[in-house]
Amino acid sequence: MNVAIRCWRIRHTASMFSSVENQPGRLAIVMSGGGARAAYQVGLLQTLAKHRPDLELDIVTGVSAGAINAAHLAGHPGSFAAATDALAALWLGLSTDHVFRTDWPSLFERLLRSGLQLISGGRRLPGRPRGMVDTEPLRCFLREALDAEPVGGVLTGIRENLARGKLRAVAVTTSSYSAGTSVTWIEGEEIAPWRRSHRVGIRCELSVEHVMASSSLPLLFPSVVLDGQWHGDGGIRQSAPLSPAVHLGAQRILAISTRHKSGSAAAANTPMIDGYPPPAQIAGSLINALFLDLLDADALRLERVNDLLARIPEERRDGLRPIELLLFRPSQDLGALANDYEPQLPRGFRFLTRGLGTRQTRSNDFLSLVMFQPDYLQQLIELGRADAEKRLDELLAFTETR
Repeated sequence: MNVAIRCWRIRHTASMFSSVENQPGRLAIVMSGGGARAAYQVGLLQTLAKHRPDLELDIVTGVSAGAINAAHLAGHPGSFAAATDALAALWLGLSTDHVFRTDWPSLFERLLRSGLQLISGGRRLPGRPRGMVDTEPLRCFLREALDAEPVGGVLTGIRENLARGKLRAVAVTTSSYSAGTSVTWIEGEEIAPWRRSHRVGIRCELSVEHVMASSSLPLLFPSVVLDGQWHGDGGIRQSAPLSPAVHLGAQRILAISTRHKSGSAAAANTPMIDGYPPPAQIAGSLINALFLDLLDADALRLERVNDLLARIPEERRDGLRPIELLLFRPSQDLGALANDYEPQLPRGFRFLTRGLGTRQTRSNDFLSLVMFQPDYLQQLIELGRADAEKRLDELLAFTETR
């Protein structure tokens, strides 16, 4: 069933863009979410840019924190090398205080309001909490970092790069809490919207609010209003993370995950806790299931479709086309790395996370999402660089001009 669905989607995309066949090798970069883990993607991109400083990307898509990276790359006025260096500087200049308020009054107020709402029996209390933390610092940070318009927050750099022909399309995905759908917001020339089961593509001018919504971690960060509906982290409902790039006409997809994959069955079955699982461990498992595991599943489906097409003569494919995929994953467990930097978290926030059991697990996937510590981010960037160097020949062959 999955293979049939995938084939139909690829056929629809190929027929939607009649020029696809005349533009071989269209390259897309797909960046998954993972909060602070997205710094890993930056290191990998920097290594690619070191060897391909003038690389031009046809399509850029991102979800959750990957949407921040996508918006920055798509809107930067300089070369690919300049864009990745600026993106690295952005991440290395980031701290927890740039993402959400960590002062005791703010944290205590929101916790108190959440507790009162929980025991209110459904009554609408004044000053209802919207998220466990205040992310207004992130909004201000992104407005400056992405050079957004003062009014409306439109990302004018994306518009200008599209007009220059520097790229073809950009997409950021959110989850509509109001409608229960996955919404991909697309900006580009000659791009048609789409509608699938619980998935839609909508043309728009991308803004800081779209990026804020896509990276709004559920329950923890406040939701954002877009077109009259409340939206949150795009990874929640995105069952096919590669599909936006496919819809936009990609023929080669470089996908960068932030999910470490164990190298052996023994490692995969190694317990991360002793005793009953604390909330932090349960939250980490949910995070992986909702946001990070789906990219691997979608990559497997695409691989199977490509294998199927390879067995069919080209004249009998009825418009179906194979799509090349190169998937990168961290060579180390980013959750386990986060444990080393937990003592450097702001005191108030550290106190609250320890109450969730972050000190009881050996792979802290939950904590890694919010570990916006410069030293942790630096290590992730360096790991991304090292992983790219290990597969450099493969990376360069995949991204060469065709």
